[in-house]
Amino acid sequence: MKIVFLGTPEIAVPTLEKLVACGHDLLLAVSQPDRPSGRGQKLLPTPIKKRALELGVPVFQPQDVNSAESVEKIRALTPDILVVVAFGQILKTSLLELPPHGGLNLHASLLPLLRGAAPINRAIMEGHAITGVSTMKMARRMDAGDVYLKKEIHIGPTTTAGELHDMVMSVGADLMAETLRRIAVGDIAASPQDETLVTFAHKIIPAERAIDWTMQAVELDRKIRGLSPVPATYTFFRGKRLLALRSKLADGISDSAPGSILFGEGKELEVAAGNGKLVLLELCPEGKKPMPAAVWARGARIGSNDRFEDR
Repeated sequence: MKIVFLGTPEIAVPTLEKLVACGHDLLLAVSQPDRPSGRGQKLLPTPIKKRALELGVPVFQPQDVNSAESVEKIRALTPDILVVVAFGQILKTSLLELPPHGGLNLHASLLPLLRGAAPINRAIMEGHAITGVSTMKMARRMDAGDVYLKKEIHIGPTTTAGELHDMVMSVGADLMAETLRRIAVGDIAASPQDETLVTFAHKIIPAERAIDWTMQAVELDRKIRGLSPVPATYTFFRGKRLLALRSKLADGISDSAPGSILFGEGKELEVAAGNGKLVLLELCPEGKKPMPAAVWARGARIGSNDRFEDR
């Protein structure tokens, strides 16, 4: 099929690679404009731009993909379909109606569950045992189009958002390729979403990153894993900020105040929570690299009355 691909971050790269490997005619890769990054604010190419150029696919980076100039550029290529994976701009009807097969989107949830900006994070934070990916015919309302195919992904008790992200990249690329294959031969139809089952995965806000040790241990564990490795939850110890990157639930309960460090040197780092205990597995001290929590604890020389603070 003749495809115009729209995507920006790393999660979209495997799908682009898969479509090229399947022999589709990638007419154009549309990505968000390059943004400054790092301490030097150097302008870096988006992951899709970088990989598309390596694959010999032309790249287009409009400020507004819905502008008259952008729409005309895509129209002139006469694509059969638009394939969209985490592009970052909402496509208007004038663009979606250009190709015969419209727009095809890959979404990181089992629609109609977890529509919105953060389905990977929210699936873990809400305690889902199963999530997945869906291919969807794009419509005016965000993530509300008819669904072609779905594929389940299991979430383990220690799975982080970063690990789930990688699973979504791989499974999603295969599902997109299968959807396009079946669209090309005409043996697939999209089904409407059940609006009574809709849930939303709202964007992560900065205030959610702070750890409140009075929360239930199970909720804290989901939060730490659901925001790891980025943007990452944080707590404070002796006035310095620590990122919490990995955790698991601990057995038993504790009478200690929430935030109290129960074990330190040579043992797993257990912390008292609102109604139980949490084991911290990986931390990142301010200005340093991530490390096992037990290693950090040995270096910090944890005392019997030490605890993590809210600020």
